Amino acid sequence: MKGLVIEEFEKPYSFRTDLPTPELEPGLMLVKVKVAGFCHTELLVLDGEYHSQLPMIPGHENVGVIAAIGEAVTGFNVGDRVGVGLFRKACGQCRECANGTSNFCSSVELAGLNVDGGMAEYVLADPAWTVHLPDEMPFVKAAPLMCAGSTVYNSIKRANLAKGGIIGIIGLGGLGHLAVQFAKLLGYQCVGVDTRRAPRDLVASLPSTFSADLLIDPSEGTEAALSTISASLDGATGLGAAIVCTDAIEAYRFATSILAKHGILVAVGQPKGEIPFHWSTFVSQDITIVPGGLGSNAMTQQMINIVQEKELHVEVKEFPFGTDTFERLMNEYRSEGMSGKVVIRIEDE
Repeated sequence: MKGLVIEEFEKPYSFRTDLPTPELEPGLMLVKVKVAGFCHTELLVLDGEYHSQLPMIPGHENVGVIAAIGEAVTGFNVGDRVGVGLFRKACGQCRECANGTSNFCSSVELAGLNVDGGMAEYVLADPAWTVHLPDEMPFVKAAPLMCAGSTVYNSIKRANLAKGGIIGIIGLGGLGHLAVQFAKLLGYQCVGVDTRRAPRDLVASLPSTFSADLLIDPSEGTEAALSTISASLDGATGLGAAIVCTDAIEAYRFATSILAKHGILVAVGQPKGEIPFHWSTFVSQDITIVPGGLGSNAMTQQMINIVQEKELHVEVKEFPFGTDTFERLMNEYRSEGMSGKVVIRIEDE
């Protein structure tokens, strides 16, 4: 089997052609991967933040076609087009599993984070965390939805802001441009925030129904941002909620500075190290911090269906699968003009 492999932390992926095909187990499915997405979490894995056992195949945004089905699997058939979730093999017996939060099970496997993922020709999938893809949805569009899409859709829901409220999307990249569209679809006024021109231009180019009501460059400062929000959105004193979709520490600081009192901050971006908050964030502003993260399998399926039905836009740059994939992908990922998501085409549709 061909695949990309992390053989050493902080080193480029290796392209291998001699990998064993994953062995099918009872309760799991074997998926022929068509497209694998690249997420910021991949960089954390590569830096050793997840203490992965190496060598390991990375990749947790995986879509493809079911090639084989293990014993006791129901609801799926060979040939089905599917999106493969991050989680697999929860114990099914602990308190988390009993509460329906098996993604927090202590023994759950994380594809591409602590066990082999999908930047290869085949990957194992747990039916409890696998979704059906619409026949009309291209794999290249579906792959980013398996993490980026699911995460921001769930995070907006977790903010629990009343419909019509003002929600800020902090960071308009791979996650953020999707979050803006979901926020508008769910009935919110939306403020998009990013220092970079390319992501702001991407959001500005979206259909008006799904574009931000207001775009802010935080480099212009907090006072300018609050003044613009007030002038543009009926005298609002700040955001009702902010979804931080970037790993930049400064983004967290800026988000709290433009939240209205009693606002909600949803933490999605994963910086290396701690996220500092001043005491006044809590004592003087009464800000509530809520963790973001992947939605349930049912919520992810709902999100996939909405993207297809409403024809939401997924900005994607595609790279071929081969010996120079990692170098080319990283050059794009770190470029000044980067916007949207990057994916690897493992096999043609």
